[in-house]
Order: sequence, then structure tokens, then C-alpha cells
Amino acid sequence: MRLLSRVNLNSLKIVESAARHRSFTRAGEEQFITPSAVSQRIKGLEDQLRFKIFERGHNTVSLTPEGEAYVARVREALERIVTASMEATGQSQAHVLRICVLPTFAARWLFPRLTAFQRQYPDIEMRVATSYATHEFSTSEYDLEIRYGDGNFPGLNSELLFKEDLTPVCNRKLFHEVLGDKPLSKVTPEDLRYFTLLHSETCTQNWQAWLDFADASFVLGEARSVYFDSCMMSYEAANAGMGFAVANRAYMASDIHAERLVAPFAVHHPNTAGWYLVCPEDKLSARKLALFGQWLMAEAALTQRQLDLEIVSLTTTRRAVA
Repeated sequence: MRLLSRVNLNSLKIVESAARHRSFTRAGEEQFITPSAVSQRIKGLEDQLRFKIFERGHNTVSLTPEGEAYVARVREALERIVTASMEATGQSQAHVLRICVLPTFAARWLFPRLTAFQRQYPDIEMRVATSYATHEFSTSEYDLEIRYGDGNFPGLNSELLFKEDLTPVCNRKLFHEVLGDKPLSKVTPEDLRYFTLLHSETCTQNWQAWLDFADASFVLGEARSVYFDSCMMSYEAANAGMGFAVANRAYMASDIHAERLVAPFAVHHPNTAGWYLVCPEDKLSARKLALFGQWLMAEAALTQRQLDLEIVSLTTTRRAVA
């Protein structure tokens, strides 16, 4: 009992996360600590337990037989703690919706719309987490996730919200400072050489993919580049007037409508990947999931229709001017 009293609950959560991802790095991202801190926490717990939970290899980790058995019990205990906490605070599981969303998707698309869902269904309590990691529904608290990919998520129900659709965007003031009164209809990819190009370390191929799709003769080396650690930061940099970012159109629509940003190119690159609403098949009938899913799909469909109309309008305008 004295040993158990010294076991830290956060250490157990870290162990479970590392076991689920088979990665100390991914566990660190999920728990918002460094991989080194994950390793130290796990090593400390192993010293307390007097057996190894993980076998460490070159950039890989795997559970030992003792670790497999231990982590299974830890997961059961963590689930019981969550359930007990919910019951103790009088919160019904049927009315609490827990979702996990990619950070950029949350900030740039979901959050501006979520108030409408809350007004429509005030009895559903939202618990929203943001993470780049994916989770095993059998061992996590989440009811559903928004994931990026090709829609192939084995054993899970997935519904396409919208595909990624890339186009360059720039702060309107900077655009006119650099190009003067040049009409949007006359702007070509070659004009990008006069701007700083904003890149994301997590989406390193987006600029080249768009240039290739646009059949542009301009090459990336002709312009200055600045790199950020996420797409969201490159988008914010574009808003701040640092240069051009190649961005998902659905994320930047509100800034374009408010005339903070310019999207001068009718050429947009429809990626094969997109954002999906993902949840276990056996949870589909739950009222809170059904209502949120219907609302989210309707919002995504509206977004797609608006974007399609904008592209048609921009293309028509450029042809008329030409």
C-alpha cells in the first residue's frame, strides 16, 4: 500500500498514452510535455514498480509482457476514475459530448460555429480537446474526433466534412503595398517572387503542390521564405502581413470576406485528403452524437457550397476582364 500511495496519477496517464501510441514523442504531444519528461516519468514509475514497462529500441518503444498486463489494468482504473468523477458531480454521460479536434481545424473553422450548436442544444455539455494525436476510442474518454486523412480509419465510422483545398492568401494591405493597383485578374504566380512565402513545417509540400497544380513557372527559390511549426502559425503570419501563405480555403474564408486577406488566384488545389468526423460504429445511435453529427455535416456542406460559388465567381470575373 505504501508503494501505491506514491504512484502519481499523471505518471499513469503518461504510461497509458505512451503504450497506446508506442511512442514517447507522441505521448509527450498528447500530455503537453517533452519526450524527455515522458521518459523520466516512466523510468521513475518503473523504479517504483521494480519491473520494466517498456523495452526501448532505436526510436521505438514496446511493452514488456509485464508492461502489457500492467497497462491493461491502468486503463481500467483510469476509466473508472472518469466514470466516478462524472457520477460524483451529477453529470450524466448521455448529455456530455467529448470531442477531440485538430488545433488548426478547431481555431479556424469549428470554434466560430460552435456557439450556434450550443444555442440549439443547450442541454448537451461540450468538452473539447485539441490534439494532433489520434486516440483509441476504447481507452480514451472521447466520443468522436475530427481527423485529417483519406477516410480509411479501420473499425470506425467516418464521414467526410470537406477535402483540403489550397490557395495562396495574403494580407490585403501588404498586397497593395507591393503590387500597387494591379487588378486581381492580372495577378499571376510569377508575382509571388515579390513576397515572402510562409511555410509550415507540418505541411512542407503544400506550396510546391499548389505551384505544380497551377502549372507555374515561378519556383520557390525565387522568393524569400519563412518557416513556422504549424499551419495555424503560417496563417496568422499571413493575417499579420508577413507574406503569402498557401492555405486551406475553408479556414480563411472569414478573413477573405472581411477583406483582411486577398486570395487572388482562381486556381485552387483540391487535395485528395480531407477532414473526417470519426467515431465508433456502436456510438452512432447516441442522441448527443447523432445531433452533433447532423449539425456538423450541415455546416460543412454549407461551407463547401459557399467555397464553390466563390471559385465560380472569381473564375468568371477573371475571364470577363481578360
